[in-house]
Amino acid sequence: MKLKIREEYFKAIKQGSKTLDYRDAHITFVCEKTGETLRKEVTHVSMMERPPELYPDILEDKNIIKFTLG
Repeated sequence: MKLKIREEYFKAIKQGSKTLDYRDAHITFVCEKTGETLRKEVTHVSMMERPPELYPDILEDKNIIKFTLG
């Protein structure tokens, strides 16, 4: 996941003095084939260990974020 961030916050995260971040609660999905976009509100977030068979061609981290969409 890549997120843009102000330089001052980037430096604080890098130094370890900023440990929380806040973002808008939506995800914009982009269809690979058509480029069509769809914006959905996120109503709940949890983190889990990724089962190896879950999207092995897309996900790479051991832990993943699971979003409930509204």
